[in-house]
Amino acid sequence: MTPAGDQLLAHHALLLAIPAVVPAVVVVAVVLYIARKDRMDERSERELIERAFEPEPTERGGDE
Repeated sequence: MTPAGDQLLAHHALLLAIPAVVPAVVVVAVVLYIARKDRMDERSERELIERAFEPEPTERGGDE
């Protein structure tokens, strides 16, 4: 307990920082999402190109 006459003041620094921190976190999350999606798209595109340039297997039949 506080002695009589002393006043306990609340510390609102975190409360005041929320308006600055939340938009920054949102921006970072969006940038990370876009970067991850771009890398996944690039990987699938690269695999598609590699499959396009692979030689097709020849069909071997019993009648030659």
